[in-house]
Amino acid sequence: MRIVAATRVLDEADIIEAFVRHTASFVSHHVFMDNGSNDGTVEILRKLAEEGLGITVFQNRSVHYNEISFNTFLYEQAVKAHGADWVLFVDADEFLDDRKIPAGLHAYLGSLRRFLRDPHCVKVPMVNYEYTRQDDYNEIVVPRRTTHRNAPTQNYKVIASGRIRGKTVAIANGSHDVLVDGAVTSSCVVENDLWLAHFSERYALQTAAKFLKGWSKVLAAGSEVINSGSSYHYKAPYYVIKDRPEDLLRNEWFMTRKNESPDLVHDPMRYKGGDLRYTRPIDREMQTVRTLMGYLHDLAVQHGRLLDHDPAARALVAEWSSTHEKII
Repeated sequence: MRIVAATRVLDEADIIEAFVRHTASFVSHHVFMDNGSNDGTVEILRKLAEEGLGITVFQNRSVHYNEISFNTFLYEQAVKAHGADWVLFVDADEFLDDRKIPAGLHAYLGSLRRFLRDPHCVKVPMVNYEYTRQDDYNEIVVPRRTTHRNAPTQNYKVIASGRIRGKTVAIANGSHDVLVDGAVTSSCVVENDLWLAHFSERYALQTAAKFLKGWSKVLAAGSEVINSGSSYHYKAPYYVIKDRPEDLLRNEWFMTRKNESPDLVHDPMRYKGGDLRYTRPIDREMQTVRTLMGYLHDLAVQHGRLLDHDPAARALVAEWSSTHEKII
């Protein structure tokens, strides 16, 4: 049985090597879509591929939100190019944790085929791990450094079957559902003993940069995506940083101890990736500037290309630029 991982990635240089090495213990191949990383992520992926790990990397430097298209492309690549029986959808900050599945992932998925007649997907709960002041930042393997978690969430990601025959298959935004002929399939198994350890927030400035890039991509996609509710959790902090940056970036609670809830459980996940070769300690301030400047550059370049390509767009922008409104 072949399990192929599918991942969209953007500016994850501090965690990408550990993620690839860990995920390689479960999968036959790993297909990536890089959405325009500017922080060294692609260079690390290239070194891992040269080392011999099974990696394919596509790139689309889209500055706006287009997630379902990317997810579905990755699914099709995993199935058609790499013969996937199952496609594991994971982001670069999500580490599969199978401690509670004694026989392991392959045996578990094989048992589903024997007893449940080819379900379309398995849904795996996300478990959020939180950085704290006790974390040792000399440890560059994030799952070894960050060992405190919240309770499992009701937010699930899918492992999608590669054997959905005679149907149009798409993977929903967030990889939370499988769409079959345009509708969310009900042929899914929820497996609460298999976890995705989620290391979304790794230090305060990285979190702030995610807020800014996340909602910027929604704004750049226009009113249809804005009104859809996609990535809505980025909206409020985006506008705080835009209009009152001191409320977050000079806030002692946000910058040092935002995640230190008394409900956190010390429960290190089972990291299977071993030591790292290509990851270096992160200069957090400079890395944040680099990722934001990279996105700003891509946004400006794509805006210029649009104007060069479409005279009507150039005329419209010229019209907007010549409109004056009295505001005081």
